[in-house]
Amino acid sequence: MKRILGVLAVGLVVLALQGALATILPPSLCPDLGLLYVLAVGLCWEGAASGLVVAAVLGYTADILSGSMFGQHALLRLMVFSATSLAGRKLNLRGALPLISFAAAVCVVYALGAGLLTAFFWGDEVLRPRWLADLLPQTVATAVLAPWTSSAVAWLWAWLGDDGAGRRSLQLDARGRVT
Repeated sequence: MKRILGVLAVGLVVLALQGALATILPPSLCPDLGLLYVLAVGLCWEGAASGLVVAAVLGYTADILSGSMFGQHALLRLMVFSATSLAGRKLNLRGALPLISFAAAVCVVYALGAGLLTAFFWGDEVLRPRWLADLLPQTVATAVLAPWTSSAVAWLWAWLGDDGAGRRSLQLDARGRVT
């Protein structure tokens, strides 16, 4: 429980930092720190249910702070958490280059998903030719920060410690005896 609350609290601080950064930098150069945080948490998290709850809470908070459709960021962050959690088990995303590549792909798919959801529900033409020109610098800025965000979340994960929620109550040795 300590780990869940700690990761959630830091995630809320990251969203506040994202808002502060958005007032300083132009939108196309502002990295999506909330997306990076959910991606990094997806690489560390072991239990799917509690991780999905954290991703949903951070997504709903992003919806409220950004003024977007309610549930849009929550749905997309749930998908990012799930995809990262699955990809982290199958692929080696611990290196800088694979993580940067994965973060860039996730950023593009996330933006495409947000644009398509907005176009579907509001009927606006969101995906304009200028969209790609704005997305490219933001994707680069987000992807470059991915290794540092992942390292910071891994450090946070270790610092918060394991509260015993995922441990088995009985330890078995190699011969099957209870110790």
